[in-house]
Amino acid sequence: MRRIFFLSVIMLSGMFSSAQNRLGKLNIYFNNILRTESMNGNILLAENGRTIYQRYFGYADIPSASTNDINVRYNLASISKIFTSTAILQLKEKGKLQLGDTFQHYFPAFPYPGITIRHLLTHTSGLPDLELYEPLVNQFPDTIITNDIIIPTLIKENKPLYFHPGDKFDYCNMNYSLLAMLVEKLSGLSFSEYLRTSIFQPAGMLLTYCVKTSYQQSQTGIATPHTMAAYYDTAYSPVFQLQRYRYTSYNNSSPIGASNIITTISDLQLFDRAFFDGKLLSAASIAEALTPLRLNNGDTYWDHMDTMLGEGRGSYGLGWEIFEQPGFGRSVGHGGFLIGLATFYFRNIDRKQTIIGFDNVAGPAFGNIITSAFYIMNDRPPMQLKIKTSLVRLFARTMVQYGVDNAITCLTSLRSDTSKYYFSEREMNQLGYEFLYFSSFPDHLQFAIETFKVNMLLFPDSYNTYDSYAEALSKAGKKQEAILMYQKSIALNPDNQGGIKALKQLLSQL
Repeated sequence: MRRIFFLSVIMLSGMFSSAQNRLGKLNIYFNNILRTESMNGNILLAENGRTIYQRYFGYADIPSASTNDINVRYNLASISKIFTSTAILQLKEKGKLQLGDTFQHYFPAFPYPGITIRHLLTHTSGLPDLELYEPLVNQFPDTIITNDIIIPTLIKENKPLYFHPGDKFDYCNMNYSLLAMLVEKLSGLSFSEYLRTSIFQPAGMLLTYCVKTSYQQSQTGIATPHTMAAYYDTAYSPVFQLQRYRYTSYNNSSPIGASNIITTISDLQLFDRAFFDGKLLSAASIAEALTPLRLNNGDTYWDHMDTMLGEGRGSYGLGWEIFEQPGFGRSVGHGGFLIGLATFYFRNIDRKQTIIGFDNVAGPAFGNIITSAFYIMNDRPPMQLKIKTSLVRLFARTMVQYGVDNAITCLTSLRSDTSKYYFSEREMNQLGYEFLYFSSFPDHLQFAIETFKVNMLLFPDSYNTYDSYAEALSKAGKKQEAILMYQKSIALNPDNQGGIKALKQLLSQL
């Protein structure tokens, strides 16, 4: 008996030592994150339902220097889809719906008869997304898109589906806004009230609620999304102050069902416990939610993993992202993104480990940090925190401060150093448009032309670089040069309808 007792003491001592060793490694890693300012947000790690580590970094609101802490609430962004899915499955368990029911069965005016509830849950509907509302917002710039105008806009625009429902996976926020409408219709409650009474309260999430719009001025206790206004800026600004993001941050700020649940890392952990303890759904419904989707051709959908780095593959269930990683088994969760905000919720099924991370500057190291935390939890070394500098940002700042020639020299001399810098055609194109449309200093048009020109020379096989360069030349009144660039763009991509239209317009002016 004494021998068993001493063996038990030794085992407990070993477990305690292992836990302390892991805690020490986490502290070393996150102290480095703090030192390098690689994260601006909150992170929580849990195992078997209990918190083992949490840290807070930077500012909830940078202009006011309000710091992040355990009580700061974040917009979950697309993690909210898990809650919408849970609500739908609860209604299914109550006999209110079947996943194979068409959405049109409940909303007869919905103009696509073949789309089912399952198609909406799995992002296989083929519906358009935010692009649907561009004509409406162009006509009425102060419009905020709400769920009640989705069906009327679908009818008015009369867009064909991008593919037959069930043939492909194509992530689409509209799917979940429609599902929120269904929750309201079948429950007789507002979506926010249904979540409060059927999910938040049963899970003990007393600090969580749903808002009608993510467009926010700075508010005490709620993290403000921040980003740099332009590639040549060096300081973060609240997103709501930036006109260039108005379409996403203001006009499309009310996707109830797809986003806009406000919570803390601690409350989200309470949901994690409640969900996997079976307090919100039956075991059968949980299993169904976490099963990778199967397309019409019988293939199980697999793609790259979202946020999590390293080896593995990702799929989608009913509102849940699904991860398979060699050596770690199966995990589930969801990522979220708004301009200036990144969120991630991750649950390893086999090891009962949970990671919750929020970052209100959407820093480039976010995925690295989440993945490294998971590695350390499982006695593996973290990923190397090697954040490369954007050469486009360096090019932009050099151009604004020292002129075009110095910027080109800087780019040319550093581009080969891929260990420290990265260069992106997409970023360079965005910079050109920042100069062209969102800058007001005297040389902005010339800077735009030079930026697009450099991008075209470095990516001569990309039709888009010629198209963008042509647009800037046209703005500068250089019609003949613009015509030549549009012609080259169309030669590379005969389906470039925007280029064809712009070219015809220029030719008509000669």
